[in-house]
Amino acid sequence: MYDLIDRPVADLPAFEARILNATRRWVHALTLAGHAPAGPDGEPFDDLMRALDRGSSDTMVFQRPCHATVEETEAVVLGLWRLARADRIGAARTAAAALIAPDAARAFVAGMMRALPGFTAR
Repeated sequence: MYDLIDRPVADLPAFEARILNATRRWVHALTLAGHAPAGPDGEPFDDLMRALDRGSSDTMVFQRPCHATVEETEAVVLGLWRLARADRIGAARTAAAALIAPDAARAFVAGMMRALPGFTAR
């Protein structure tokens, strides 16, 4: 995770760049519209982002899609994705539960596991 903070987005590995771009677009749409974008029911990425949104008790800052570097909160979330991708589910749940409510953390990590194939198969 620490290797990502303040890193230029253009220098990110493809997997992390795809995740960051999707996350920023989702949050940006939420910010502009005042509500989460409507995705198809059961769409894994939308489900996990809704769990992240519902479960957070503090303000989580995600930059606009055009921002050039990775911010701290974004690096933490990308670190969670790295854990999920490495099949370290327990570690991902524990780390996510430090960031958001435990029930939301379980839903968030479950959504990550369902969404992973869409981000790694490119």
